[in-house]
Amino acid sequence: MGGKGSPPPAPDYLGASQQQAAASKELTNIQNFANRPTINTPYGSQSWQTGTAIDPATNQQVTTWTQNNTLTPELQAALNDQQAIQSGRSGLARNFMGRTAAEYSQPFDYQNLPQLAMANQPRSLQTGLFDYTPGLTTDVQQQDLQRSLNTADNPALPQFDSSYRDTVAQSLVERMQPVHERQQNQLETQLANQGFTIGSEGYTRALGDLQQRQAAERYNALDMAGQEAQRLFNMGMGSRQQAFQEDVTGGQFGNAAANQAFQQGMSADQFRNQSLGQAQALDLARMQAQNAATGQQFGLNQQFADAQNRVRQQAIAEQMQRRGMSLNEMNALLSGQQVQMPQMPSFVAAQRSETPNILGATQMGYDAALGAYNAQQAQGANMMGGLFSLGSAALSNPAASAFMFSDRRLKRNIKRIGTHATGVGIYEYTMLGYPQVGVMAQELQAVRPDLVKRHQNGYLMVNYGGL
Repeated sequence: MGGKGSPPPAPDYLGASQQQAAASKELTNIQNFANRPTINTPYGSQSWQTGTAIDPATNQQVTTWTQNNTLTPELQAALNDQQAIQSGRSGLARNFMGRTAAEYSQPFDYQNLPQLAMANQPRSLQTGLFDYTPGLTTDVQQQDLQRSLNTADNPALPQFDSSYRDTVAQSLVERMQPVHERQQNQLETQLANQGFTIGSEGYTRALGDLQQRQAAERYNALDMAGQEAQRLFNMGMGSRQQAFQEDVTGGQFGNAAANQAFQQGMSADQFRNQSLGQAQALDLARMQAQNAATGQQFGLNQQFADAQNRVRQQAIAEQMQRRGMSLNEMNALLSGQQVQMPQMPSFVAAQRSETPNILGATQMGYDAALGAYNAQQAQGANMMGGLFSLGSAALSNPAASAFMFSDRRLKRNIKRIGTHATGVGIYEYTMLGYPQVGVMAQELQAVRPDLVKRHQNGYLMVNYGGL
């Protein structure tokens, strides 16, 4: 039991690390050989050679690798021909250097190019029109409109009166009160018959549900009283609104007649103004025709200037082409097809396997042993805490002082030495690291359950005073 064992010995971490490093090194060597096969294709072959050398960093002997790529005789001959052609192109391009230098040594000649052309400035546009504004009719006689209503003979505006609502609400609440009291009495009787005591959780929750329903009924009564008061208010407002609409209709009829007279006068003035507008439109059309002719002439001048400038750009492009021709030819020779080595086919390389995690396994084993030891220590500490709390309870409650732990699960080195008058065995055993004599709580529970009880930690206790 807790407090009597020893922690597990620390593992050999250095030995585990060296063992894991040796396994990793061996696996790397295996993978190096597996990933360097000899590859044979119709274009040639790829092979490897091994050797030995001294690593200057560690001063240890290591394996060296040499990769050899061999082409077939036909492909090797083609490669030699391509290299010869490439060498000939390079020599020919080198001969172009003198001509290229001579062409670029001459400055660009702008003197013999066509001159830039500019379009003539456009003539002034015509913007003046005859002013017909003084002849326009803008003064229309406006008829008098009715802008106010006579509402002196209309019904008075109703005022919302809450006294009626309060009276109706009070009446409904008074009629509900006996019903609510009877419902509460019935519920309290029902709860008492079901075994619920006053103040219990079920009793309080059931009574609260009833009170919420009764409160909702009282709230609905207030809402109905407000709706009745609102209905009376709406009836009064409807009467006043009807009288107001009659006044508005009369005013609208008078204003419609005045507006009709105004529209007739406006139609006559519009006819006169349309005649003046037609004359102004003719003047505007004549001015626009003159301006269009001026714009067309400017467009022709601009097209001529653009044509001249395109001729100048073409002359510049021709001079640049002659100037860079030798350089372009030399670049074309140098940018011919380059010799490329054939690509060897790929293969599925051996993947790196995981080496055994010896160091991790060693640590996990040690952690498991240490965890078991700590759990054993914690179990013993909890048991001792339970005994201490039992002793404290015995001091405060003498009637409970005879109960002591006697659970078989707590005992070690059990040996029967006799039989009690109740028929259960008497044993010698070790509990919590100390030799003791007593009975097994599980056996006594079968014949005298009144002398056995379960502690809050789950273990059984025996009332030795009652034996």
